Amino acid sequence: MSVPTGPRRRHKEDPSGVGRLVVERRLALQLTQVELADLAGVGLSSVRTLEAGADTLTLAVAMAVLDALGLALAVGPRPALDAVPDAVVLRTGAGTR
Repeated sequence: MSVPTGPRRRHKEDPSGVGRLVVERRLALQLTQVELADLAGVGLSSVRTLEAGADTLTLAVAMAVLDALGLALAVGPRPALDAVPDAVVLRTGAGTR
């Protein structure tokens, strides 16, 4: 019996919380993943990838899904964004605030 020698897939946590936020918003709007993908004009795998918290999506795809959910992506000085109560502030390698 041979043992695989290639890289193993790892399940990552969603440190940013964006995936969880997307799932919660989709469910609140009573949408399936298929319906959301159709509304956003992206593939089902893209919705699943974003909901899983993966960091491999393009910004354009992520923004299309967020827009379809009525969510936005904001860029600004950290202190200003930290002051927004419902904002998810992304930080490189350290999760969220």
